[in-house]
Amino acid sequence: MPDFQVSAIMDNMKIILLQDFKKIGKKGDIKEVSDGFARNFLFPKKIAEIATEMSVRKAETLKQKHAQEEQADLEKFQRLAGQLEGKDIIIQAKEKEGKLFGAIHAKDISKELKKENLVVPEKCIVLKSPIKELGEYDIKIELEHGIEAAIKIIVEKA
Repeated sequence: MPDFQVSAIMDNMKIILLQDFKKIGKKGDIKEVSDGFARNFLFPKKIAEIATEMSVRKAETLKQKHAQEEQADLEKFQRLAGQLEGKDIIIQAKEKEGKLFGAIHAKDISKELKKENLVVPEKCIVLKSPIKELGEYDIKIELEHGIEAAIKIIVEKA
C-alpha cells in the first residue's frame, strides 16, 4: 500500500477536552484523535476544541489552577480528618430499658458534629445500621480523596 493512502486514512488532530470524557481523558487534557471523530462527534457536542497554541496555553493554566484547587481540597479534608480522629460525640436520646424510642442515623451524627463546628456530610458517615440502643459505638467516616477517620459515638439516656 502506498504511503499517501496510509496518511489519508490516519488523519489525526490534536484537541483539548472541555469536559471529562471516559474513553479519552479528563477536562483540559490534550489528546490526539481521528479527524472524523473530532469533527463529527466531539466538536458538535462541545466536548472538545481544536488545540491551537493559545488554547493549549489556556488549558495548561486551567490545569494548574485545578491542581492547586485539588491540593487545597485535599488539605482541607486532611485537617478535618485530624480534628475528627478519636473524637467522642455524646448523643442523648430517650430510652426505655436500654432501647431507644427512635434510632440514631447518620443525619443525627452529622448534626451533632456541626454543633462542634465540624461539617461532615451524612453520606460520609458509615453506619452498618441505625443505632437503636444505649452504649458506645465506633463509627468510621469516609471523606473525599480516600481519607478516613474514626470517631466514637456515646449514646446516653436523656
